[in-house]
Amino acid sequence: MVPGIIQVERCSGRPLESHQTGAQYRSTIRWKCSEVTPSLPGSSGFFIHTTMPRLEEVANVILRVPSILVLDLLYKCDVDSFTDHLKARTEDMLFKYKYVIWNIYYLGHIVSVVVLLLPLGRIIQLYLHVLAALLLYMGHQIVRDYVRVEAHYGYEGAVFLDAPALNRFVSALTSQIIVSTLCAFLLRTRHVWLFSAHLLPLLARMVSVPLDWLLTFSSMSMMITGAEVAIFLVGNFFVPYRLAREAYRGIMEVEVNELYRLMAVGVSLWHGFAVPVLFSVFWFVLFGVQLFAHFGSIAAVQQGPLLYLLTSVSECCASPYSLLGLTFVVSYTALGLLSLCKFYLGGFNALQNHNVMHRGVTEGVTLLLLALQTGLLELAALQRCFLLFIILFIVLTSTLQSMSEITEPVVLGLGASRNRSVWKHLRGLSMCGFLLIFPGFMAYKISQFFNMDFWLLILVSSCMLTSLQVFL
Repeated sequence: MVPGIIQVERCSGRPLESHQTGAQYRSTIRWKCSEVTPSLPGSSGFFIHTTMPRLEEVANVILRVPSILVLDLLYKCDVDSFTDHLKARTEDMLFKYKYVIWNIYYLGHIVSVVVLLLPLGRIIQLYLHVLAALLLYMGHQIVRDYVRVEAHYGYEGAVFLDAPALNRFVSALTSQIIVSTLCAFLLRTRHVWLFSAHLLPLLARMVSVPLDWLLTFSSMSMMITGAEVAIFLVGNFFVPYRLAREAYRGIMEVEVNELYRLMAVGVSLWHGFAVPVLFSVFWFVLFGVQLFAHFGSIAAVQQGPLLYLLTSVSECCASPYSLLGLTFVVSYTALGLLSLCKFYLGGFNALQNHNVMHRGVTEGVTLLLLALQTGLLELAALQRCFLLFIILFIVLTSTLQSMSEITEPVVLGLGASRNRSVWKHLRGLSMCGFLLIFPGFMAYKISQFFNMDFWLLILVSSCMLTSLQVFL
């Protein structure tokens, strides 16, 4: 169904009238997406299903990206090199240090995978709790800064009798009230007092407690907050076990053979987590950071725009996660180019004719297989850049071949139908001209980067074959 369509279905359970047809009974109404508001079934007995993108679908992708970023960072960490540079007094202490570091490394992988596989509601709760913890930490830091300023100022009288002391007290109290209110709002509770332990030094200052004691009250407030956090963690210690048990029960409910069950779980995870979109967004985040981190540097200026882009892309495929993200990005890019070709030749109607061979899957799989077969992940940065250039050249050649397969029946159909539309003939001829010239430009560019050898000659000849097919 196309976005922006509202499908109205009768759900009251009443039978069809004698004069009603199926088309009258089930209708489709076109509406503007901005005016669509989903509603619950009412007294009229109608459900309204909209295909407008929902906020949950966006959050389902964005909130899982940090887990893949952590996994990518852990993969790039050289723990062996780090542990080799450790120094300790005895060999026993050195072994303990290495043991702790490796356990933290593996624990990071486990936590990242668990967070990645959590349901969307659990991920939102996790982020809200993390944000509340950060707010509590910020509240304690504000209190400690207030205590240090008061100790430096040295005024031990009532805060209401000194204007500067009153201003500092009101500012700190207002900040703490805001922090406590935000924590209660994020965790959806009315017990604001649970997040008010950091107010203890302020209350002590309000009753003119000596300044030497304020730091003690600040430490006590931190201990109280730590105890609350520990109680919360102990109370939710078995939540991962319960989630795993629920997932296992859901899998075992599929009463089929083991192979089909695994396939069903894989397809469910693929669609539920929106894997292609998820890894594509992850790769674009990496590419954006890499692109702007070295933008305007001396090396970027010396390399030129094309080589700078290729270097940035090669830096963003140094792990299996980023390589998989690049695979989906290339697949979506190829799909976009092929769809643009169809639209240019035949308009919107041409986009309705879906061809399995022209979905961009071939280009993505080609890049992934070539990268794995040539050992792209194991190469150095410069070697990976030039190898990726060759792989992308092959993928682009495959895309141009698919565009030629799309263009050929359209041009032949114009001649056979004796269509007199000048604009349609002009679009067909201009696309043929593009497919005739652009492969030669690609061959010229790759010959500027590499010395022409036997294998490179095969790649260039396969690219020029597209121009030859268009010419003939």
